[in-house]
Amino acid sequence: MFKGSNKWMWIIPGGLMIALFIGGYMYVTGADSIDHDELQEVVEIDVQIGDTTVDVHWDWGMLPEGELEGEEYVGITLFNSDGEQMSGDQIDEASVTLFQSGNEVYARDGEIVDDGVILSFPNRLDTYNVYGVEGHAEISVSEEIEEVTVYYLHTWETHAGQGGDDPTFEEPPFPGMDGFDHFYWVIEETF
Repeated sequence: MFKGSNKWMWIIPGGLMIALFIGGYMYVTGADSIDHDELQEVVEIDVQIGDTTVDVHWDWGMLPEGELEGEEYVGITLFNSDGEQMSGDQIDEASVTLFQSGNEVYARDGEIVDDGVILSFPNRLDTYNVYGVEGHAEISVSEEIEEVTVYYLHTWETHAGQGGDDPTFEEPPFPGMDGFDHFYWVIEETF
């Protein structure tokens, strides 16, 4: 079958095909995987500010490796046209809705606190739905809004909840999580 130099006609293309297959497999399996720490680099947050309304949308873009078993929190602080931070008394209502493939899978009212709003919702997988990956928050206030700061807190360990009422999540208290050093991050964006 292999006479003289004809064997190279089979070996070189065969080796090239094997190398391309292995390289392609490594690219495909490695390209779409990130860990929970890296997720903060790909989360997209978009804010639309109306006169007395704020719409906040977020999308992870992809699922991180490992378990989804935490709780997500979005904190929102609002500033009026004078540059002063609005108090909770000026916020009429707040709600959060989670989506999967454009379909609503979860809805809940937000918690109005002294300095803004805190919205909490699960990040988990169940048989049919993925929670937390894509969501939308709506806030209505009693006066004109000039600027909004959004704080997104992501966790990836089961916990008893973020026990604070600070929408900036500066040193958030997590009761019972003293033995865990690293199980959350916070990103902040101003619009």
